Amino acid sequence: MNPRIPVAILALLVLVALVWRIANPPAPPMPGPLGTIPTWDSQTKIGNMSSCAVSPSGQYWAGAWNEKKKDGELRSAVLVIDLERSRSYQQPMKTGFFVTSIGWADDANLWALLINSDSPEGATQAKLAWIRRAGKDRLNYDLSALKEPVVRILDWPERSKLFLGEIRRASAPRVGVFNRQGNVVGKLVDAPVPRGSSLGKTGALSSNGRLFVFSIIEDKIGGAVSYYLGDSTSGTAKRIFGSEQLPGRVEDLWVSPYGVLVACAERENFHVLVYPLAAPRPKLTAIQQLKLRPDELSKYWPDAPRVMMFATYNGGYALDMATGKLRQLFDLTKLDRYSDVWRRQIQDGRLYPRKDGDYTSVSVLADEVDIRVIRKSGDRGPNILPRR
Repeated sequence: MNPRIPVAILALLVLVALVWRIANPPAPPMPGPLGTIPTWDSQTKIGNMSSCAVSPSGQYWAGAWNEKKKDGELRSAVLVIDLERSRSYQQPMKTGFFVTSIGWADDANLWALLINSDSPEGATQAKLAWIRRAGKDRLNYDLSALKEPVVRILDWPERSKLFLGEIRRASAPRVGVFNRQGNVVGKLVDAPVPRGSSLGKTGALSSNGRLFVFSIIEDKIGGAVSYYLGDSTSGTAKRIFGSEQLPGRVEDLWVSPYGVLVACAERENFHVLVYPLAAPRPKLTAIQQLKLRPDELSKYWPDAPRVMMFATYNGGYALDMATGKLRQLFDLTKLDRYSDVWRRQIQDGRLYPRKDGDYTSVSVLADEVDIRVIRKSGDRGPNILPRR
């Protein structure tokens, strides 16, 4: 047998493989962080993160990344992380669309809003994707067109069929209530956004869909924020309070016919405030701190959590939303100087309890996320998706 024949066959196979690879190039990486748990970070990525959310139980996190290629093509993808098992799942979305908003209906169902533009002003179509886990390590989703070109979802309460959304007509933002098909419920409100200002991402919708709260960022650095109460029945809105009246930044808020409940953070201090509408306490006439009974919290603001947990540079804290009492979960002030870097990454973040008693820390800064585990002792745990 000629010894050159096997070599020729091998060369032919290599040539066939090269031709096949040229004809069938690998799919480009999806928008999002490059790599896998635990060696990746959220700053080494394709595209930019536009929105993220933690599931009701605190076990899952989801984020959306968008990329505009050099040829103008729009690409987006959704990343879901099982925080308990440290496993991630990525789902590419429809080409030609950006994801502007994302959230959880429950631990099993995730929604994402897609628009056919890289900016709200240019959007003429909006689609709603319902994403769920399918099998061991993949996701799938259903996509439907919305009647109105909603460019952003400001709030979608759990178990609700209605959401608070923003649309743009003649570049002016309007805010209102929509159903799952994208139909307007009631009347839209013209958001009074002056030149140089912008509509904020913070919003709240009452369970019956009538009342809602939205924010307007009054300056480019975001230092001054006004909060407005809208009514979908009358199509009107009024300013109810501003950031100058609050003791810190707004972490979250909830609205009901009784009033607006606000959770604020001020370094190591956290506050619960109420703006009255038909509040249970007759002496309440303006936004102020108020101690409630647990049954009052669940009665008047059923969507509000019983406890919120926060991470700061100096420790972890649990805020009782009814009484306003603060409890320290762990102390970081006694750690050595080598802890400075990761403590700076977690500050101003939220904490979520884990089944083993530890905590998941989630911090978002300038649309970059940091997710890691902090031991119940306050020691540093493993990274899940660190910022650096």
